[in-house]
Amino acid sequence: MDNRAELVGIQFLRGFCALGVVVGHCAAMIADPKYGGLTLLGGALESGSSGVDIFFVISGFIMSVVVLKGSDLRPRMTLSAYATRRFVRIVPMMWLAILSYALLQRGFARDAIDWAAYARAAFLIPYSYVKPDIIWTLRQELIFYSLFALSFFGPRASRWLLVAWVVSPIAYVAFLPSWGATTGYIDSPWSILFSSVNIEFGMGVGLGLFWNRMSPPSDWRLPVHPFIGIGVLLTAILAVYWCGGLISQTLPSVIFLGLCGTGLVLVSARSHCPQGWLTRLGGLLGDASYSIYLFHLHVLAGLLALRAKFAILPNAPLAILLAVLVATSSSILIHLLVEQPMTGWMRRALARRAKASPTGSQEQGRAPDAAV
Repeated sequence: MDNRAELVGIQFLRGFCALGVVVGHCAAMIADPKYGGLTLLGGALESGSSGVDIFFVISGFIMSVVVLKGSDLRPRMTLSAYATRRFVRIVPMMWLAILSYALLQRGFARDAIDWAAYARAAFLIPYSYVKPDIIWTLRQELIFYSLFALSFFGPRASRWLLVAWVVSPIAYVAFLPSWGATTGYIDSPWSILFSSVNIEFGMGVGLGLFWNRMSPPSDWRLPVHPFIGIGVLLTAILAVYWCGGLISQTLPSVIFLGLCGTGLVLVSARSHCPQGWLTRLGGLLGDASYSIYLFHLHVLAGLLALRAKFAILPNAPLAILLAVLVATSSSILIHLLVEQPMTGWMRRALARRAKASPTGSQEQGRAPDAAV
């Protein structure tokens, strides 16, 4: 059994993390006076946005499992293939999301377009804020992918670059007002390069390296279907995070979410996932998680603006439920009708090109691709 093959439980986890982000952003938007100014459950639902922290752990894990092989951690593919696959997976859909968001803001909200912020987002420039805001996570992903490539496609000694980057937030936070200070929202090149979320990527990489050295593992059989179990575990982690009053992108929060996320990724990867509709639903949510993440704000902003303008759905919990369902369903349709055909076509074209090249190299087997 290939340790990389069919990590179905990881797809469940990715789907739930994306749903958490949708719920968190929807709750935060309804709390904004622009959309009604109502805070529900003391802001507990907004903790769903911390699903992105678990995404960072997943990225570190998947990159290690998919890209590396053997006890000496040699790459399974060429550097060119690695970079191309990352580009195909992330950039075209990201550009589509950025462009469509800018057009919606200009056409319906009548907001002036902040060209500099959109340009920084389009090219993932590690400086200042970006528009839409969610692109900040992809900027962190790009830094991780770059350091991962330098560390494992270069000389063996260069692997210490990744280690130094993972622990760098500790040194950076020492220069902030307190050890509990957040590295988020500063938007300087240093705060972006030495973000506290580096630690979460590192924990995922560590789990992936451990996974690669294991003999092919036997599946764990949870007392409930993994789709339910993983969802409950993630909800419990986010509830403890909120109850503990942790602040996003601080050392305490990334250590807590990183450790919990690492355990949850391990449970997800090892869980036996029987055939059935729950497994198909979880797989669909996981497959669509990138589109859900990229496009949910488009739908939420439109729906909540209509709610505020026409004073409809005064029941805020019902409004959140419906907005989350519509935003998620719409994003799944984008995945099925746009992302899946486009990335599939590009991957097939690259596969034909690789076959024609005597030096072409692609990894074999199927495992979830990494992206927030």
